[in-house]
Amino acid sequence: MMNQHTQFSAGKPPCRMLVAGVGGGAGRILERIGAEWPEPPPMVAINTDIQALSALTVVRPLQIGRAMAKGMGTGGDAGLGRRAVTEDLDALRELVADYDLLLLVASLGGGTGTGAAPVVARIAREEGLLVLAYVTTPFTFEGARRQEQAQEGIASLRQHADAVVTLPNERLHAMLSPTTPLPEAFSFVDKMMGAGLRGLWTLLTRDNILNLDFSDLQTLVENSGSACCFGYGEGRGPDRVEQALAQLLEGPMLDRGRVIANSGAMILCVTGGPDLALTELQTLSRRLQDTARQGASVVMGAAVFDGWSGRLALTLLAAEHWMPPAVKPKAPHGGGLFDETVAGDAQPAAKRHKRGAPAPASDRGMFKDVQPTLHEGVDLDIPTHMRRGIRISSN
Repeated sequence: MMNQHTQFSAGKPPCRMLVAGVGGGAGRILERIGAEWPEPPPMVAINTDIQALSALTVVRPLQIGRAMAKGMGTGGDAGLGRRAVTEDLDALRELVADYDLLLLVASLGGGTGTGAAPVVARIAREEGLLVLAYVTTPFTFEGARRQEQAQEGIASLRQHADAVVTLPNERLHAMLSPTTPLPEAFSFVDKMMGAGLRGLWTLLTRDNILNLDFSDLQTLVENSGSACCFGYGEGRGPDRVEQALAQLLEGPMLDRGRVIANSGAMILCVTGGPDLALTELQTLSRRLQDTARQGASVVMGAAVFDGWSGRLALTLLAAEHWMPPAVKPKAPHGGGLFDETVAGDAQPAAKRHKRGAPAPASDRGMFKDVQPTLHEGVDLDIPTHMRRGIRISSN
């Protein structure tokens, strides 16, 4: 699937992006974001609940699990959400066809988002897309069960997405006044999520003063150890740069600068008005380089909007555990037989085998002349270590 559209260069279109929300919470997030987003990218809400889908007016609905869930929600049962989505694997493959990048949104802790999102990520990667998941986790007051289920969802997503960006609701709540009404708190979560999605979309798909190349994003997420962090800051007036930097570097989203100090690679998206000055971009670059560890890769893109005079917004995506492309993580304790690649393997998406089809004969070994044994699109005749991207070491 990754083809001539994957990079900016002469005569080539920009990245083709799809935004998909899995579950009721994600559908509501995308509906709010899309309503305030001029000319948004294609957005789809994937859910079992027909009532929730019918309430959407901005986002395209896609119902899954008709036989399993019978048009209702999954009642917080992640197992049911996972089984429901397997009814519609062909529809998911058709959905992601002809795209290069999937931005996957899910509110974890419930049933459909937690159970179905990893399956959607897996299908998209099998079809050759780069998959970047933005997920929220529950507030503490929502209970231990939802917290535990959310962590299980993150672990599963990291096995199938190239990278997972986690926005803990509890950490976002720390950015608000203790007396902030609950609807306002959730609205703030939506704003943060929308800023991250829109920042990437703007720099990847528009003609900007400083574009972000798709290959920059691809390199970041494929070598991030499947975990990325997201930060946001904004400012207005003459000292807008300092305001935005303070929010970005001192806020809880990036652990008050610790993530930047430890990260080996990051992408900074700058949004401003026609008065955005070169000296401001230079200041932003210098301050970020000063904060980052020595040798860190810092890629910056900048977009200008007419209605943004006197205003500046920063969105930053940082690899929490950076592993350069030439380096593979070693087996624990140095005594194992296996060296594993990260969950989002380091090979470009264009070179990934589509598991929905029989494997190439060179990959099937002794089974190359036999009808493949497929289960949920996975060729079970391929040895497990090859399907999971595990390299057997002679050490």
